[in-house]
Amino acid sequence: DGRAPLPRVGAVGATGPGRGGPGRLAWVGGLAVVAAAAHPEWCPTVTVEEARASAQAGIDWIAENQTADGRFLYRYDRAEGEVLPGYNYVRHAGTLLALEQAAAAGLDDATSAAERATDFAVDELTELDGDRWAFTADTGGTGLLVAALVERRRATGSAARDPLLRGLGRFLVSAVTDEGAVVALWDLEADEAVEGSRSPFFTGEILWALARLHAEFPDEGWDEPARRISAYLATERDDAERRFPPVSDHWGAYGWDEISAWPTELTDDEQAYAERQAGLFGLQVRYESQRRADGIVALTRGPFALTAGLGTLGEGLGGIHRLAERDPDLDVDRDDVAARLACVAGMLVARQTQSDDPRLDGAWFRNDITQVDDQQHAISALLAATAVLEDP
Repeated sequence: DGRAPLPRVGAVGATGPGRGGPGRLAWVGGLAVVAAAAHPEWCPTVTVEEARASAQAGIDWIAENQTADGRFLYRYDRAEGEVLPGYNYVRHAGTLLALEQAAAAGLDDATSAAERATDFAVDELTELDGDRWAFTADTGGTGLLVAALVERRRATGSAARDPLLRGLGRFLVSAVTDEGAVVALWDLEADEAVEGSRSPFFTGEILWALARLHAEFPDEGWDEPARRISAYLATERDDAERRFPPVSDHWGAYGWDEISAWPTELTDDEQAYAERQAGLFGLQVRYESQRRADGIVALTRGPFALTAGLGTLGEGLGGIHRLAERDPDLDVDRDDVAARLACVAGMLVARQTQSDDPRLDGAWFRNDITQVDDQQHAISALLAATAVLEDP
């Protein structure tokens, strides 16, 4: 997940196969270029109904192509008509999260697909000392699994998974350093951190997971490591981990949105970082909306982004929009944030595939390839956008 001279957004996790150099949301030039260029934006108008229908089609693709053991069709090449090898547990957990969000929103078949995916994840857990449970050596996968299970808990009111949630949470706490950094890789056999391992995405994922655990179990101390991560993220992470340009962090936006619902307030540093993130998301949406499939603009702006990357911008804007509603001191224009979020939804609906082939219908492709996180992030972004779109 290397970075180019302008911010780039990747998909969930830094270790998934097949998403190397071309698997990023790349941006060319700088702020001055974007401001001065005469490239018109294109933001198709969509309704709440159209956004939900598009998200439903994405859910249908996931469910139709899910295997009996709960795995997802990870990567597919429509030009060759073949499933490509590889699987990634972080993205499995992320897709489970999107399914749970869709189930909470009332979309068809999301619950059954999520149940199968959860069973697979539980079967793959590793038990560690101290009644700790890890889903994968990539710590972000456990963070996203927690976020998904909390989503289910809130939708159903069931406490059946509470012991598991606490065990997963204890593992996540052990991955947080004293300064608030997050260890990206864990040696499951030795039960120890891989020293120096960091991820541009896992920090926000684990922040959000621990923040959600505190919301569910407010008397158990989950807030302390969550706030430690949040302070590090807002004040030190980009410098300490040499994140230049700064990461556009949709998972962090989820995390701050969660914290803002506590009986507490974001610090000035956290607010300032969230405000910068809002500007970064908006800039990237503007740039993407200027891209075209052909013509001179295809040369000057480059190819369309991966759908996974575009979706993360919608998720980030959704988090900022909710945060700004709760926190009137946040210096962002909610109307502008809403307009950018609606633009993401319009581009996603316009780029979705419609076909009689179940391997194609409802998926998002680039260069004839789709990966499950393309559906994951698109679905989550479309659901976030329903809060700002107009009824038909």
